[in-house]
Amino acid sequence: MRGGHRAALSVVLLIGGPHVPAAGVSPLEFTISAPARGRVGASVSIVLRLHNASDRPIEAHFLGRTIVFDIVAAREDGSVAWRRLGAKVTPSILQIRTLAPDETLEWRDAWRPREPGRYRLQGVLPSDEPDPRRTPWVDVTVTP
Repeated sequence: MRGGHRAALSVVLLIGGPHVPAAGVSPLEFTISAPARGRVGASVSIVLRLHNASDRPIEAHFLGRTIVFDIVAAREDGSVAWRRLGAKVTPSILQIRTLAPDETLEWRDAWRPREPGRYRLQGVLPSDEPDPRRTPWVDVTVTP
């Protein structure tokens, strides 16, 4: 168990009906879900979702034969407590996927906090773009 966590990965495709995003909003929505509370040494389940919220197919670029994703757990002071990828070398293979209207890609992993405190979690999807796609931050409070 490297980095004090247990990896549990899966990719799921979900397809539903189309809808149109508001003007000026990206049709690809990247979100993160995690419980608001966790305990030291216990798994905190984290789910990342990339959703095509438009009524048309959207091309998305990813790295790796299996899509590479990262999750960052930061302390209140901004220092990084854990990164899913850590110091791993990631493949630079470009994968181009077309997401159908209302299609969602989903990635899962778990983090095992080592210390109590308040943390912020963020998902990251590297691609061939200069800046990776990032989720908004979510807060997690870890108790002993």
